[in-house]
Amino acid sequence: MNRTDVVVVGLGVVGLSLAAAVARAGYRVCGVETSPARRAQIEQPGTGAAGEEDLQPLLASGQLRLQGEGELPSAEVYCVSVPSPCRSDGFMDVSWLRNAAESVGRALRRGGLVLVHSTCAPGTIERQIVKVLSQTSQLVAGVDYHVAHAPDRIDPARQTPAEGVPRVVGGLTPTCTKTAVTFLRSVFGHVHPVNRIETAEFVKTFENTFRLVNIALAHELASICHKHDIDPVEVIEAAATKPYGFLPHRPGIGAGGACIPVVAAFFRATATRRGIMPHLVDAALDVNDTIPGRLVELVREQLGALRLRPLPGSRVLAVGVTYKPDVNDIRNSSALRVIEELVVAGADVDYYDPFVPELELRDGPVLRSLPKPEAGGYDLVVLLTKHSSVNHSVLADPGTAVLDCSTGTPMVVVDGRL
Repeated sequence: MNRTDVVVVGLGVVGLSLAAAVARAGYRVCGVETSPARRAQIEQPGTGAAGEEDLQPLLASGQLRLQGEGELPSAEVYCVSVPSPCRSDGFMDVSWLRNAAESVGRALRRGGLVLVHSTCAPGTIERQIVKVLSQTSQLVAGVDYHVAHAPDRIDPARQTPAEGVPRVVGGLTPTCTKTAVTFLRSVFGHVHPVNRIETAEFVKTFENTFRLVNIALAHELASICHKHDIDPVEVIEAAATKPYGFLPHRPGIGAGGACIPVVAAFFRATATRRGIMPHLVDAALDVNDTIPGRLVELVREQLGALRLRPLPGSRVLAVGVTYKPDVNDIRNSSALRVIEELVVAGADVDYYDPFVPELELRDGPVLRSLPKPEAGGYDLVVLLTKHSSVNHSVLADPGTAVLDCSTGTPMVVVDGRL
């Protein structure tokens, strides 16, 4: 059997990037992924998600190998990078993490290091995951083995190598932190230790809540600017010339993905559990939640203003369904919610997105992407997510109106250029 130095449990965008970085640092890595389809995607060159690298050299050399279901190999370090979604009540669904912890616990040996990279609501690892690890392994955390949290900071739309992104880490004990820092510094250029696991959990929670609040503020600015016939993007770009005290956030179709709205909900749940009402975060979540409905009403208004068919019975083409440009991720996508609400309102909706060949609507039909973007035959084209690889100019078809919602200032183009 091949020697294994590090096991990475979960090979989504974050886990795969982590496994590749660790393997490039010289460790023998076993990547564990229970989905056969995902493993096949990783093994076949050129079929990964947007921004994912070709791992064939690492796989061919044996520096990185893949495993599905089954017992985990013995290793010095176990990195856990599995989904940590939000439940309907705003609290974290820990089932994926608990299952991963049980698998790791069965393989864990004295002196081993367990690094949780999954995004966690504050208090999750120490109160729940450590307990599962210790019960399964029959070892004492902080004494017999080390456990720490190093939350991910991967942006799938950016081509920045994982090694170049600073990492934050906090351990259960000072020795756990020191052990985790030693390992992480052998892979990543900059590692910033904090004094507790829960502190590291709060770092990720605050980072993403900060972004949600500022994105919501940008959307409020866009709504006000629209009434004044002012371009909010021009306002934001001008404000961003200030060299201090301002960080630009741009409006669009809302904050989606697996982190920003989810982690902000964790922030709210953590606060309310302690009897604190996070009014600002509540307001930001509310603003984000209303954006799809606002866009549907805008579609209805534009159909009426252009004297086209009413929304029920209209033919609408939605372009771009992912939560942000140049990724293949539709988790918590506002674009998807817009399409679902248009269908419920009675519109006949098609879509085009080169990253998403098939779309399963909630309580609705399964849609398939058009093979290419074409505007002919539709009452209205709604541009939701603007991928850089798509030639949007072909949508400016004579006689077809295009509603561009991608910049936060919905703009109607008729017989024009995009």
